[in-house]
Amino acid sequence: MKVLIKTIFLFLALNGFLQFFNYASAQDSELMNKYISYRNRLLSEWIIVSPNVEQFGVNIPAVDRRLDSTGTPQWVSWSDGNCNFNHWLGILSTEYRLLKNNDEDYHETLEMLVYALMAIERLDLYSEYTLRKHHNTEENITNDNQLVHFPDDINGFLIRDDVTLGFWRQYHSHFQSEYGWHNKTKDGSNKYLSVFQKGVIPKQGMSQDNIIYMLQSLALVKQLVHNEPIKGINVNFINNYIPIYLNDKKIIDNDSIYFGKWVEDIADRLIRQMQHEYPEQRIVMKAHKGTARPNRSNLGGVLSSAWYIMNPITNDLVAEGNGEDMGVWINSYGIAEAGNYITEKDKYHTDGSEKGLNAYIFKALLFKNLKFLKFGGFPFPEQLDDYMFRALASIADINWNKNSYDLLYLLGDKREGWTYEHNPLVLVLLHPKKYNKIYNTGNEFYENDKKYYQELLGFAPHSFPSTDDTRPDYHPYWSASSRLNWPNNKGRRSPNDIWDFAGLDYLFLHNLYRLVFTPTDFSLPQTKKSHVKNMDYNNYPEPNMKDIDAHFFHKPPVSGNR
Repeated sequence: MKVLIKTIFLFLALNGFLQFFNYASAQDSELMNKYISYRNRLLSEWIIVSPNVEQFGVNIPAVDRRLDSTGTPQWVSWSDGNCNFNHWLGILSTEYRLLKNNDEDYHETLEMLVYALMAIERLDLYSEYTLRKHHNTEENITNDNQLVHFPDDINGFLIRDDVTLGFWRQYHSHFQSEYGWHNKTKDGSNKYLSVFQKGVIPKQGMSQDNIIYMLQSLALVKQLVHNEPIKGINVNFINNYIPIYLNDKKIIDNDSIYFGKWVEDIADRLIRQMQHEYPEQRIVMKAHKGTARPNRSNLGGVLSSAWYIMNPITNDLVAEGNGEDMGVWINSYGIAEAGNYITEKDKYHTDGSEKGLNAYIFKALLFKNLKFLKFGGFPFPEQLDDYMFRALASIADINWNKNSYDLLYLLGDKREGWTYEHNPLVLVLLHPKKYNKIYNTGNEFYENDKKYYQELLGFAPHSFPSTDDTRPDYHPYWSASSRLNWPNNKGRRSPNDIWDFAGLDYLFLHNLYRLVFTPTDFSLPQTKKSHVKNMDYNNYPEPNMKDIDAHFFHKPPVSGNR
């Protein structure tokens, strides 16, 4: 009898497990179908994927668009640059790894990843060119190609995007939009919004949060993407500057792309733009002047730092997130640690930041605890938004001490408005040897998180993220440009203010979830049509720029050095 009872209980337990397993598998299958739907829509309506990698605007996704009462886009926006590259590079690097681990064809994903990194190279090389042209800074110029200074302009200074009027004139119908009327400065139209045409200032440089988010996604690229042969990847250049640079750096060598070297080089450039070592000026905060400014004299300075972000053409601080509030200095420990982790070289700490006040303040703000005594401390206000601290900590595994696991629990904060859900998964993927010891199958924290992410992803509407709360599957959790970057932004802003979103946040979080919790059975439909090889860009003729009273930026000038 006892044997029979044990057998019955074992059968029931096994049956329950199988039912749960089948239910979980069905959930993942539904999430995967939604992923494919979001992905197809992203590629069909929100980004121009193009091998013509030096054409301005291509390979950078738009983020949101405002709709009229009929659901027609009134205008399309590339937003402020915080989630474009961060999410897109994150999507592609995680998709690559999932496909490769499951022995699936990943060539298209690899191509799009190369194009996305080339978009960063394009911005790095030609940002100064566009600013020199915009501000008319150089005299006696007979040809625009003289405004490109190679290799000096490949230096880590980037404007946030280069979505131009010429790009819009050529591709506006791809974004389900009309061309529109030219704006007052005649360098854009009323049907799209990019930082290139209208930021706080036109052609606005990257702020520290743009760079920090980009560093996070670059870290994922390095961790997840292998070196790959360049054969079969179609890339077209207007000039040979970028190929020369990549070959000189051995990033492209022996018919292969070395993604680790590529990421290290880009990260180094970005961090160097925030770090100004002697003999450059320091940024000095003086009590009688308020905000800090670059200054050759520290006389009368309350605080000074080598950490700030300059626009090299205007010779002034970038418009936002530049360090004048000492914000870049406050983040400097985390930035240096992230740089050291990505490049695997200990070279970014200045002013003794690895052991001085910088490190202490960073950790105190991250963990919201200013420890001034061995057993005591002063808690920081809970309202302090620490999103940059969290992103940097996820890259470099910044705890109070190296052996601590506290960061994982900190990043796993589930309070509404504080749920930067991608960060703990990024931490685990970047530091698997450490965190897989405590964050794995059977661990209560891990199992609870798995259910949490499954449920959260399940809430994402099949009709796609929107502020339109009249849609049957509307959900406030998925009603912002990115719930990962702006968890407090959700829902309709006003009755007549309806926004539609690209869904980059869903795609990115889905892949992070799959890699950490259910890495098997990931595949994309195999069709004859490739988004890369048969992309719509082939169907759009060059925009007519003659006899039009407008200022076009469309492509970089052709150099004689071909």
